[in-house]
Amino acid sequence: MRITGIDAVVFGVTDVPLAKRFLGDWGLVADQDDDACFLTRDHTQIVVHDSVADDLPPAIDVGSTVREVVWGVACPSDLEEIAAALAGDVQVSDDGTIRTTDPMGLAISFRLTQRRSVEDVRTQTNAPGATARVDTRAPFYTRAAPYEVSHVVFGAADLSVLEDFYVGRLGFIVSDRYRGRAVFLRSAPNGNHHHLFVLNSADSRPHFNHVAFKVRDIHEVIGGGQHIVSRGWESQAGPGRHYLSSACFWYFHSPLGGAFEYAADEDIVSEAWQPGEYEMSPDIFTEWKFNLGTDVGSSMPIAASRPT
Repeated sequence: MRITGIDAVVFGVTDVPLAKRFLGDWGLVADQDDDACFLTRDHTQIVVHDSVADDLPPAIDVGSTVREVVWGVACPSDLEEIAAALAGDVQVSDDGTIRTTDPMGLAISFRLTQRRSVEDVRTQTNAPGATARVDTRAPFYTRAAPYEVSHVVFGAADLSVLEDFYVGRLGFIVSDRYRGRAVFLRSAPNGNHHHLFVLNSADSRPHFNHVAFKVRDIHEVIGGGQHIVSRGWESQAGPGRHYLSSACFWYFHSPLGGAFEYAADEDIVSEAWQPGEYEMSPDIFTEWKFNLGTDVGSSMPIAASRPT
């Protein structure tokens, strides 16, 4: 089966107008055909409903939070394989969408991907002995325009059960792990370092942690973050750069629940990638950072020895 990545993330929120204002400031575009839907540049969907809406799946957490993650697949045969892999634990809609619930109780579904390929001018950088940009100024960003949803992050009561489900039944692949504490999973052999990151919940209850949006480069992370700050939203952590995944980041508190992250320049991996295993401690979470203490507690994954 070929799961292409995250197609949509559905939220139930306590203040819909506030959530929509945040999504507009974040750089997403309102879908003219669906006032509950906002789009990234490749048409990954962020869908917002009132938390008490009758047609939303049950929540795994209190307040505003993710209610469903929708995964895209490449072709109808992939949906058939997923239905077989999940045995009788699925519902199939008239349009072929498959719905089920993971061991956290989170609603997940699978559909033919609605994302689109977007051509873009690549950021050219100059380095000693490797000149790529001549007689041209580098790009500047006054705000971000996120390309896609890179990954989602959850805390789970039992990490091993969740890993067994996504790896054993859906074919996800381990990219890296924090020994006994957290695991980075990707939905396909080639592509993003991870699409799903799961860590053991400190209070043994499942919860939504954050959702990450891929942007073009570190300059767009900074430009987007500065715009968000100027609109009155509160930074949670960053800017910084992760050791695991190599991504530059900036996290913000979100009225949709958890945090929203701008991320750029993450590792792209193939079947040749060898997963690493690391211990937890504060010094591996980020190479450089602002607005982040040495003890990030249960809100962020951290580890002890730097990857080599």
